[in-house]
Amino acid sequence: MTVAAAVAAVRAEMTDVLVELVRTPSVTGEEAAAQRLVEQVLDGLDLTVDSWCPQRADLEQHASFSDDELPLGERPVVVGRWVVGEGPSTILNGHIDVVPVGELHRWPHDPWAGAIEHGVLWGRGACDMKGGLVAGITAVAALQRAGLRPTGDVLVQSVIGEETGGAGTLATLLRGHAADAAVVLEPTRLAICPVGAGAASFRLHVSGRAAHGAMRLEGASAIDAYVVLHEALHRLEHERRATFTHPAFDAGALVAPISVGRLTAGDWPSTVPERLVAEGRHGVLPGESLDEARQALEAAVAAVAAESGGEPVVEWFEGQFAPAATPVDHPFLARLAACHEQVTGARPAVHGVPYGSDLRFFTNDLGVPAVLYGPGDVAVAHTVDEHVVLDEVFRAAEVVANLLVGADLADA
Repeated sequence: MTVAAAVAAVRAEMTDVLVELVRTPSVTGEEAAAQRLVEQVLDGLDLTVDSWCPQRADLEQHASFSDDELPLGERPVVVGRWVVGEGPSTILNGHIDVVPVGELHRWPHDPWAGAIEHGVLWGRGACDMKGGLVAGITAVAALQRAGLRPTGDVLVQSVIGEETGGAGTLATLLRGHAADAAVVLEPTRLAICPVGAGAASFRLHVSGRAAHGAMRLEGASAIDAYVVLHEALHRLEHERRATFTHPAFDAGALVAPISVGRLTAGDWPSTVPERLVAEGRHGVLPGESLDEARQALEAAVAAVAAESGGEPVVEWFEGQFAPAATPVDHPFLARLAACHEQVTGARPAVHGVPYGSDLRFFTNDLGVPAVLYGPGDVAVAHTVDEHVVLDEVFRAAEVVANLLVGADLADA
């Protein structure tokens, strides 16, 4: 049986798995039910399964730990290992956690129903990234159905906490679940993405002076002070964009966006607000350290404060994603590209991405070649239109299956 035929043979079963995963809410911090389902599926594939709940004490001393302030106690990480015993090993990594759905009435489809229409699966997590995780599981299931052995051990990692810092993937590496290369099955529309920017969550505290709204000139609005700071953040973003170049990105691409996602100000409608808190993400350029990126934002805020006389405070919290990179000419990329072309008939796009991911743990901490490669479009991730095309899920599975039986990292 060919790999393509084997993927087709398990497609219906794996579609059911994906639908059930989408129907199982797994917002960050509440991943346990979905992880139990993944564990059952991996057990059914006769993999050696390790399921455990990481403890903060085991992670917090590591330099790459990013504290999302969520309890870890009942949030299992699941790793299924296909033990082959010789040859180079490969990790297939996917996160089970998803972001909240927001206001339900804005969704054209129930985010937890797992509805399929015209070959498209709709719902939270369909794209980011249960579709990719199931593509990896399908690759293993298809090879077993076809009686084909991979060239080395295969580790399917289903991890928690990626959306807020990556505690799950860090936990797998600290537990010894390492390999010679990794495919992180994030939604890339089947582009190979060996380079990723980073991101650092920040909290900006802005002070003012309270006054009655009818006497607002006697006060100093924290909102007005923030507007000046917001403009400074846009200028900083523009300056960094104008000076950055990298072979994995188009010239002028916005690789390190600075985006404010939440504002809280004041405590009474007719009182001039004396405080404002802004929370956002600061993009970290490939090749830049987290400290360098933080210093750039802090300097921009300090420059505004020096002119205005205010005393804004920058706080860094939760997700602190370092950038990641595998050389675009690495042999592992060439082999993945060849498998992609074999399945699809076309060469894959190869480019970087402007967001942080668990890719960094493999390139920075484990020190192995790793890429993002998976079904779905990140443009619909975190939106009310989240979906994934099922044909793309199973094309990804076929590509990965071919990689597993043909990869040879001995010369890497």
